[in-house]
Amino acid sequence: MATNEKDLSPIRCANPDCRVATDGKCVEGFPELATCPQYGKDPIDKLSVESSVEVSKDGLSLPLSTTLDVREANELFADRLTNLIAIIGPHEAGKTSLIAGLYDLFQGGPVGDIAFATSNTLHSFEQICHDSRAASRRKTPHIERTNRGEVRFYHLELVDQLAGARAVMLLADRAGEEYSDTREDPDSAVGLPELSRADTITMLVDGAKLLDSGHRHNVRSEVRLTLQAFLDAGVIRPWQRLAVVLTKIDAIHSSGNGRAQALEYFASIVQAVTENFGGYFANISSFQVAASPASGGAKRGEGLLELLKFWLAPGLRYEPKEVRRIDILPSRAFGRLQFASAGTN
Repeated sequence: MATNEKDLSPIRCANPDCRVATDGKCVEGFPELATCPQYGKDPIDKLSVESSVEVSKDGLSLPLSTTLDVREANELFADRLTNLIAIIGPHEAGKTSLIAGLYDLFQGGPVGDIAFATSNTLHSFEQICHDSRAASRRKTPHIERTNRGEVRFYHLELVDQLAGARAVMLLADRAGEEYSDTREDPDSAVGLPELSRADTITMLVDGAKLLDSGHRHNVRSEVRLTLQAFLDAGVIRPWQRLAVVLTKIDAIHSSGNGRAQALEYFASIVQAVTENFGGYFANISSFQVAASPASGGAKRGEGLLELLKFWLAPGLRYEPKEVRRIDILPSRAFGRLQFASAGTN
């Protein structure tokens, strides 16, 4: 009896991932095997295809888009007018949240009249923002803390849509513990280059701690002693601005009876800073922000626009200073004689 040649033909598929020969199912999902364009063809050898392609060693080297080190920051200073912001605060005061919250706010478009233009540190911005977004599947926003080590810088280039002017800003990121250490060893502040170079020094006041009567007095003492350490180390410059920023304003707004007392205590901190250090800074201003609110007590990014405008103000270091005129008298007595003009008696 003759055998049907068609029945003896092995089941084949050009797709090496297809197991139609064993389970009779098309990996591409075709209900009729004959309708699959890969069915009945010899399998493609992956190895032979990959090995036949020559990989060019020449290519385009792209920047890492991570935070800048001191050398890279100095190169930017040499190339563009750049505002450097040093953000000072103890652990969990909200420093990294402030940086992440500012960047994340631009995801929704311009902030007031200020629009995002570009950044050389996009990857690092995305890393610190991830755990505060819904995509992270966390129940509450979370921001990774900054580890000890060399200072790093986040880069932002922004556009004032009204004036049409661009501004470049670097946000210094250093572990808060290293700033706190200067209270015991003021000379260590000399080794923190962002302090003497900053256009604006930003002191963070943890709003959550102001709600605790056992911690609020320590907060005021920490702010005063830190600024005094900077002053003793000689890293404060007369053209610098000082921003005293109350963070976690959402926690204060949600605290009920503690709200008024916390805000009043913050006002007393600002007043004390102004009285004790007003003569060493060109300007001292206070702000209240909710960069990444954990409660419904404030909107996301509340207060950041006002702080951002303060940061973007033209650096006072570049303002020309008035030069006092000095009249040099001749050394000889004859040269100092004043003769009457011709025609006078």
